[in-house]
Formats: sequence, structure tokens, C-alpha cells
Amino acid sequence: MKLITAAAACSLALVAPLYANDAYADQVTLSVRVDNVRPDQGDVRVAMFAEGAWLSEQPVAALRTPGGAASVTLQLTAPGPGRYGLAAYQDINGDGELDRSIIGIPTEPYAFSNNAPLRFGPPTFEDAALQVGETSETVLTLR
Repeated sequence: MKLITAAAACSLALVAPLYANDAYADQVTLSVRVDNVRPDQGDVRVAMFAEGAWLSEQPVAALRTPGGAASVTLQLTAPGPGRYGLAAYQDINGDGELDRSIIGIPTEPYAFSNNAPLRFGPPTFEDAALQVGETSETVLTLR
């Protein structure tokens, strides 16, 4: 049941528009390369979460890009330097949601930062947390 709830929260968050508060003067950009994309089979969606909102409906940033190649790169803007977690998926059928099986297991390609392990549900923030600074970049590999 935890996996179903987390997958639902993840899919809702990943369809959210880019959210960035202009009040932060120290915004930083994180370059995110997503590998193992199925070319021309749907958009790739990536969301960035702060610790207190991990996999909630309010990411600090969210973007999507066409999955036109086996690897795509997005530039997410964080409100400032700090620790953030990433969740991504490829929306193969274009419905704007992470599709799941009857028992809650994702049926579309997905990834978390640090290739965080899944243990009877989504990874913890600690497993997925990245330190984002002035010149930050990371790679997510869809599974």
C-alpha cells in the first residue's frame, strides 16, 4: 500500500508545473541527464523535492521534455543550495501519470536520484538526497 500511495504522490508531483519562488536571490541550477530513455516513446518528467516535501505534491521544481533520444538533459532551478531528492519517469502513454500495476508497481520507466533502492515502497529522502550547489549535475537512469 505504501508503494501505491508513493507512486500516486510521485505522479501528481511530476505533472506539476515548474515551481520556483523568485524571492530567492541565490537560486542554483541542477543539470539532470536522464539515461535509458525509450526514444520517441513519451515525455520524460523530472521533479526536485526538498527534504520536508519528499514525493509530495509540491516539488521545488518540475520539468518535462520530449524523450526524443536515449539520453535527455534538463535544467532544474532550485531555490538555493542545499539537499534535494529527484524523481523521474517516462510517460510512455502520454496520460500525465506514472502508470502502475494492480499491486502498485510502476509499469513505466522511473528513476530516483542516487539510484536509491526501493524497499517495499519508494526510497527514503536520505537515500535519494543530493547536495546541490552552484555547479551541480547528476545522472538518473530509468529502470
